[in-house]
Amino acid sequence: MSESAPDRPLEPGREHAPAPRSWPADRPLLDAEAIAVVCRDCQAPWRVHRSLAGFRLQCHCGAWIEVPPPAGALLPAPPPSAAPAKAGRELGRPTLARGELIELPDNTDDASFAPVATDLPLAPGALRHQSPSNQARWSGRTVLEFVAILVALLGPQLAALLLSRGDEFELLLPAATVASFVLVALVVAFAAPYGRIGLRGAAPRYFGEAVLAAAVALGAASLWVLVLREAFPDADADAIEALTRQLGVPLTLFVVAFGPAVLEEVTFRGVLQGRLLALLGTRVGLVVTAAAFALCHGQPALLPVHFGLGLYFGWLCLRAHSLLPGMLTHFLYNGAIVVAGIG
Repeated sequence: MSESAPDRPLEPGREHAPAPRSWPADRPLLDAEAIAVVCRDCQAPWRVHRSLAGFRLQCHCGAWIEVPPPAGALLPAPPPSAAPAKAGRELGRPTLARGELIELPDNTDDASFAPVATDLPLAPGALRHQSPSNQARWSGRTVLEFVAILVALLGPQLAALLLSRGDEFELLLPAATVASFVLVALVVAFAAPYGRIGLRGAAPRYFGEAVLAAAVALGAASLWVLVLREAFPDADADAIEALTRQLGVPLTLFVVAFGPAVLEEVTFRGVLQGRLLALLGTRVGLVVTAAAFALCHGQPALLPVHFGLGLYFGWLCLRAHSLLPGMLTHFLYNGAIVVAGIG
C-alpha cells in the first residue's frame, strides 16, 4: 500500500480519528491501489485511488487535499491558484515545471475512470490507456481547436481573395498575414498550452541542425521541382516571382517565409501535434500531423515534399522540446525559395 505521512499530528482530543473517506466513494479500494492522505484543515483521513496521484481532491470540509505523486513522476503539485475539480469528478490541473509534459498513470489493466481535463498538456501516449470517454472528449477538443486555428490561419487569406480583383490579392497579402497572426494568437491563448510552451528556447545544437536541414530540404525540393517541370512543362511555376514583382523582396519574405514559419509551426507542431501525440502516441501522431500539414498546403504536386518536411519538423520539435528550431528551418527554406525563385 502506498501511503503518505499525515501533514501534521492529530490535534488533542482527536486521537480516535474517524473512518477514512474513500475516493471514488462507490468503489472499494484494494490496499495495492490506495494512497492514504489527511486533510490539513479538518484532519479527516482519506483513501484515494492511485490514478489521482499528483492531483488534488476536495474534502467534505471544502479544503483541497494534495495527493502525492508516485515515486519518480514528473508531476508537480498544483499551486493554490490552480482550479482543481471536485473529488471523484475531474482530475485537477497541475502546473508544469520547466515546460514538462504531464504523464498520466499507465493503468493498462484498469483505465483511469476520472475525467482528464482537456486543457492539460499531456505527454505523448498519455491517453492511450485512459477510458474511452476521456479519449472521446480529447478527440472532440482536438478537432475543435484544429478547426478554429485553421480558420484563424487561412481565413484572412480567403477573405483577401474574395474581396480582391486582379492583382489586388497580392497587395492584400501582407495585411492578411498580420490578421492571421492576431487571430492565431487569440486561438492559442484559449487552447491547450501546447502552442505556448513550445515557444521556449532550445539547445544550440538544434539551431545548427535547423540551418543544415534547411539546405538539405531546399536541395531535395529543387530536384523535385525540376522533375515536375520536365514532366509538366506547361505548368505555371512563376507564382513566387509574380508575388515578388508585386510586393518586393522584403514583403514577400514576410508573407511567404516569416509568416508561415511562425504560424504553421504553432498550428501544426504546437497545437495539433501536441494533442495528437497524447491521443495516438509518438509515431502515429507524427505521421498524422505531417499528413495534415501536407494536405492543408493544397498543392498535390508538392505533397511528398510537404509531407517529408512535416515529418522532420515534428521530429525536430519532439527532440528539441521547442518550436523555435523548426521555425528557423521553415523560414530559411521558404526564404531561399523566394530568393532563388524556386516553385
